[in-house]
Amino acid sequence: MLVTCDDGIVLTGEHHEKLLDAQPLDVPGIEGDLAGCRTVIHLGTAVSASRELAFDLRTAIRLYERVPMGPDGADVDLTLDDRTLLAWLRRRGGAVEILAT
Repeated sequence: MLVTCDDGIVLTGEHHEKLLDAQPLDVPGIEGDLAGCRTVIHLGTAVSASRELAFDLRTAIRLYERVPMGPDGADVDLTLDDRTLLAWLRRRGGAVEILAT
């Protein structure tokens, strides 16, 4: 998944691996946004994120932040799986757009 937010981008799964391997992502116009991406690892899952998002994500993980999920709004632990991470990004506020899955 490749997500863009008001303050950067997050890449998960195949897109994260392609960035690490310096392979093209085939998503027009994001090359400049990829500069300075940092890797965040939690519970064996790794993602790439812009500096500010990586800092916020590491802080949220360290503080055991929980994320409301689903229609009933039940809180779950913040993990780096796509669904939970996307909910966390949307909860932060601002525009969140999935550019590629």
